Amino acid sequence: MLRPRKPSSVSTVEKPAHFFNDRLAGEEPLAFATADRLCRLSASIVAIRPWEFLADKDLFLLKDPMSGEMCHCSVMGALGEVFSLYVYIGSESYRFFRKVAAGEPVSSGDFRGSQTGVSVEYVRSAEVTPPDRELLRHFGHPTQKGVGRPIFRALRPGYYPWYVTEAEGRLLAECMQALVVFCNKHSKQTVNYWTEKDTYPLLVPMPDSPESYKIEIVKVPIPLPAMPKPSVLDEARLSKLRAKDYAMRGCFEADCFYAMAKLGARNERKSFVRIGLVTDAKSGFLFPPEIGMAARSLAEVLPDAILKAIETIKFLPEEIRLDKEEFKTVLAPLAQQLGISLRVVKSSPAVREAKQGLLAMMGDPSAFRP
Repeated sequence: MLRPRKPSSVSTVEKPAHFFNDRLAGEEPLAFATADRLCRLSASIVAIRPWEFLADKDLFLLKDPMSGEMCHCSVMGALGEVFSLYVYIGSESYRFFRKVAAGEPVSSGDFRGSQTGVSVEYVRSAEVTPPDRELLRHFGHPTQKGVGRPIFRALRPGYYPWYVTEAEGRLLAECMQALVVFCNKHSKQTVNYWTEKDTYPLLVPMPDSPESYKIEIVKVPIPLPAMPKPSVLDEARLSKLRAKDYAMRGCFEADCFYAMAKLGARNERKSFVRIGLVTDAKSGFLFPPEIGMAARSLAEVLPDAILKAIETIKFLPEEIRLDKEEFKTVLAPLAQQLGISLRVVKSSPAVREAKQGLLAMMGDPSAFRP
């Protein structure tokens, strides 16, 4: 059995103050002490092998001591393919986790575009990047066949997994510590914490012992989707459109989604592409798409896609068909200003076909998913 590394096994190489400095420009990089704790805990987790008795649906909960957000912790590895602890932070991340767990259709872009989380994953040597190797080199982390070496990542909405900051590393370490304690208690008890729907064990730190927890059973139903804020309109652009006195006819179909393409410089956090797509409902004609990085919100990209379509075809649609209620919320101010009707429908075949074609052209694996 693999045992946690002893402090004496730390490399004699000069200690760096931080890790991932050049990958986290403008943010606080991971401190040496926090990296040390992450490596020690990752070895403890491998020694316990929680994936042998916990399924990915067997969540345990922990509150982020800084933000108060709920952390929904999931252990993966029961199938022997991916070994990790993944922490879904906040209600929106939890909602998407439950959708995936229930087998509901969720595109990779939508899932990744909505996630806030941290994780430790045990990967093959080929997947360990130079910055990861630099970190592990200082702590002599042991490896075990079939599990791999740990990498520590953070996921933010609209971005690919990236190296953890100091704050993210501390939170991940707290969740890893909680997992070790929880597994030790779980192995000594016959309690099944997941017998009732939507109920999970919540680990509450003991004030007199930071690394001890009491376990409370809490009910956490699937939250409703968070509705976006209505868009803020570009009044100058709207004034120009109104001055042209365009005729109204026909119907648009519109969608806004993440694609799996990566945007960002070599050492920067990589963004997904957010695309606003508009088609003519009758002819299927695809208007020039609006494309932006994750920093551009739904409330920016979708209205701009509609305005670009109107400026291209030089008339106003009588109606815009959408397949999500949140899109209607975002477009309500624009529709009111231009006198356009909005309708949420079950199917938008023209824009769906255009979306599939665009994703296929980009090599996105979710091109033909629902």
